[in-house]
Amino acid sequence: MLKIKIVSVGKIKEKSLKSLIDEYVKRLGRYAKTEMVELSDLPVPDNPSAGEITAVIEKEGTEIIKHISPRAMVVPMCIEGEKYTSEKFARVIESAANTYPEIVFVIGSSHGLCDKVKQMGNIKMSMSDMTFPHNLAKLMLIEQIYRAFKINNNENYHK
Repeated sequence: MLKIKIVSVGKIKEKSLKSLIDEYVKRLGRYAKTEMVELSDLPVPDNPSAGEITAVIEKEGTEIIKHISPRAMVVPMCIEGEKYTSEKFARVIESAANTYPEIVFVIGSSHGLCDKVKQMGNIKMSMSDMTFPHNLAKLMLIEQIYRAFKINNNENYHK
């Protein structure tokens, strides 16, 4: 069975969002083993310099990489990534399931992801040209993963 892992920087504090995410993780259990890894975001000084931000995202990157298997397909979620329709994303999931035992989606902190994590990506993915809070992006991602499995199994949900 395919494993889906979402590694994210920052913990979900809102109970309503956590409940929705947990519901999609439960639903995904029919199709894939799902693991959510929430890493602590590191403190950043007020009005940080570019160097201070780089240092923080590099440290976060080191922690992220610890949760990525060398056999996994890696999908960094970043602004320069490709945008997918739900149908095209479903095809990506289906193709990856035939090649990899695990797909790891990575969501960085509000400062983004370090270049090393981005370079590990088999593909890079963007949710939108809009900016979303990371906790909402996590919910949207898990819902789209669930939707992809429903599409790939020709099950009623997509429309």
